[in-house]
Amino acid sequence: MRVATISQPMSDPSMTIGARAALLACGLFTTIGLFSVGLLLPQIGIAYSATPGAALLTQVIGAVSSFCFAVGAPFAGTLIDRLGCRRVLTPSLCVFAVAGAAPALVDSLWAIIALRAILGVALAGIFTAGLTGIGALPDRVRARMFGWFSVVGGAAAIVMFPLIGMLAAHGWRLPFLVNLIALPIVPLAMLLPRDLGRAGRSTPADGVAAGRLLDGPMLILFVLAGFVGMAMFIGPMYSPLYLASLGVTDTRLMAVPITLASIAAVLASASYGLLHRKFGVSGVSILTLLLIAGALLLSGTASSIPIFTVGIILAGAGVAAFAPNVSAAAVELSAGRNPARALGTANGVMFGSQLLFPFIADAVMRAAGLAAVFVAFGGCSLLLGAALWLKHALSR
Repeated sequence: MRVATISQPMSDPSMTIGARAALLACGLFTTIGLFSVGLLLPQIGIAYSATPGAALLTQVIGAVSSFCFAVGAPFAGTLIDRLGCRRVLTPSLCVFAVAGAAPALVDSLWAIIALRAILGVALAGIFTAGLTGIGALPDRVRARMFGWFSVVGGAAAIVMFPLIGMLAAHGWRLPFLVNLIALPIVPLAMLLPRDLGRAGRSTPADGVAAGRLLDGPMLILFVLAGFVGMAMFIGPMYSPLYLASLGVTDTRLMAVPITLASIAAVLASASYGLLHRKFGVSGVSILTLLLIAGALLLSGTASSIPIFTVGIILAGAGVAAFAPNVSAAAVELSAGRNPARALGTANGVMFGSQLLFPFIADAVMRAAGLAAVFVAFGGCSLLLGAALWLKHALSR
């Protein structure tokens, strides 16, 4: 029976430094493509205030890419299985650059939403290709490299959020041009081995059918990934709205909490390999859920901006440690069962769940105010962390 396997790129002497850099560079684009637009939403909302439903449509601009990422990621995994990483990654980078920069030239909220949807599909190809290549690493280094993949994204945030804040001081259109950074990665992507990520043939491990992906543990992973994906959305997208409600209008000042959270995220991501070795996938999930819970509850009940910022920093660290854990868990749980598709689906669920978040947050805000969004998700994270701990304790 045919089973998807992934070649071992990092142990392959033909895998050049440039090719390895291309895989890690794929970690840049969730920050650039999905989250950096959050700083622009207040300005876009004002610019298109005359458009019917502008308030909700403006939030959809921030979320539609995540939804399209979710829809596209499993299909990207299937394409990689058939074509390999290189032939999916290279065109995806080109489309990302064009669709990401084009909102600087259009004059319609609906056109911006459409372009952001295309960007999300392209991101699915980029992100899944990078994770598939890294997922081929030997066990002893895979977790560490998943962590460094997230470090790249965190480092991008440290640079991009202040940069976009400064560019946005001159208008909301100019910052969209940062998406053109995808183009210099194309030559590196061309260095990837032609067959990297393509399915091979092997005997199914432990008699597991190749096509079967969903089971109890994988469904639990998808639920946790979906929740943390929405929690991931709170800091970059709702911190500026919270600060705006307090009278902070300077985009450079709005970028400060997110930038500090990004620095904490880099440290947390770099520590993931150590955390994984010490606590395992389940232990890291429990710890990060509890950290996210405490951080969001702190932000939601804060009476001052500094305390709110501390909460955002801690939440950023918790989310950053959870994100590579999703990939590590997907590879671990899908052994012998199409890991490229498992990686794409798990990460697709994590980012795609963010489309639901504006609607959930809007309902919570109408009922209890903006701070209640932080409190509600903090409480849910606490319940999930406690339930996972109880499950883990009972299974020992």
